[in-house]
Amino acid sequence: MKRIFTIVLLSLAALTASAQVYVATDKSSYLAGERIWCSVFCAEGPSVAYLELISADGPAARARIDVREGRGGGSLLIPLGTPTGNYRLFAYSGPSDVDFGGPVLSIFNTLSGDRVTDGVEIVEADDYGKAADVQTGYGISVQTTGGIVLENTSGRPVSCSVSLRRNDSIREPGYRSIATFAPGAPSPEAYGEVLKARVVGQDASKVIEQEVAALIAFPGSKTDCYSAYPDKNGIATFETENVFGDRDVVCVLEGLNPDLDCHLEMVSPFLSPKATGLPKLKLCRSMEDDLVRRSAAMLDERASDTLATTLPMRREHFMLTHECISYILDDYTRFPTMEEVFVEITPTVKLRRPGRKTVIYALMNRSVVDGPSRWGEAVVMIDGVPVPDQKLIETYDPAIVKVVEVYPYRYNMGYRVFDGVVNLVTFKGNMPGVLFDDNVRIYDYQGCAWPMAHEGSETPFWNPLVTLKPGETMEIPASRLQPGVEYTVTVEGLASGNRPVYLRKSFVR
Repeated sequence: MKRIFTIVLLSLAALTASAQVYVATDKSSYLAGERIWCSVFCAEGPSVAYLELISADGPAARARIDVREGRGGGSLLIPLGTPTGNYRLFAYSGPSDVDFGGPVLSIFNTLSGDRVTDGVEIVEADDYGKAADVQTGYGISVQTTGGIVLENTSGRPVSCSVSLRRNDSIREPGYRSIATFAPGAPSPEAYGEVLKARVVGQDASKVIEQEVAALIAFPGSKTDCYSAYPDKNGIATFETENVFGDRDVVCVLEGLNPDLDCHLEMVSPFLSPKATGLPKLKLCRSMEDDLVRRSAAMLDERASDTLATTLPMRREHFMLTHECISYILDDYTRFPTMEEVFVEITPTVKLRRPGRKTVIYALMNRSVVDGPSRWGEAVVMIDGVPVPDQKLIETYDPAIVKVVEVYPYRYNMGYRVFDGVVNLVTFKGNMPGVLFDDNVRIYDYQGCAWPMAHEGSETPFWNPLVTLKPGETMEIPASRLQPGVEYTVTVEGLASGNRPVYLRKSFVR
């Protein structure tokens, strides 16, 4: 039967290129249930950055951020049950470059009385302290009379994040700027993330000795399928493209003897560093009105405009650069078995039963090497997930198949070469009705966060990936600003040559 499990987080870190990472956020205090909007800076090379929001009690939220040429953007969703307290946002691309000086963020839970252990101090309003002084920076100027206009005065191209937030009685726990950031030396450009899976179970040692191949795939994406052999420690390493969004990942030990008890278990790349030296969150009665206002704004946040900032996707995959033959089954008479579908509808695919096996063949295109068209043994997928046992295809219900895609080319998938690809695309896109072997596991997978520009009431404007040429200006939308309310605009970025540019200015609308 198909088994679904929540991913087990193990302590082995993914080995990625080392680089110091800096993360900027849209503001420094949040409510449980809000998103922390982030912009990432690091040396060129790594393709993914890891973020962890951690208090003295442990991790509260995690995210992967897609990185291109040292820049990335995304968000972390703070769980509704997160206790009130101060947290540190750790950022890193590998185990040797954790930013232990990451920003301190205050989290307030207005729905629960839970607090971080020994992490909250009740104070009188007069004892709380004053707001941080207005700070200006280098390389960026801002005009706040009339419209809000930024200008790049650095004389160099700048890549930066831009935040416009509302000020209130909830003070920030600390402030640091990108002026303290020193990115490491560039490293070779990584194509994507390195994922790891471990062979576990009472017969794991036997599987390692037999060199059984490991395979992982993400349903719904025909381009996200990877294979590898476990090493002597039972760890299979997959060099993948960055995968976006919350997904399922299917883990298979291909050709495993059904009498053996073992399976693949995904290994977490997150390091869970200790958050030490955090200041206590100071809580006072004067914050009540602002917390109530923020809580109401958070409930209305779904109605606010959220704009997607598109980044170029890492898509140079075989199945996107080669044309396929598509058979839309609703355009034909529906048949009750897949064998009849292959006979009556798809002349470039055929099913045969040599011996006791079921083998599906694809008609290969002519080429200089291969000569005339010929039939070759194909890899068969359902919604992008390879199905090693093709008897499952023979018994699959064609009524739930929308399209049969045939790629009549030689296809290299890790350790194996196939003569063609046959992909059954279902209406649901999630492999409905597939009965896998006992060793197959399906885990929850948190992929890279989508880079987004955001507009809301508490953060009227946020864009993690702004590029300004020398002398170029940018106008920040001011339609959400309220008269008589104080706001702070913050810009953090790097000019060419990794020279920091930054700006922080408060003003009353």
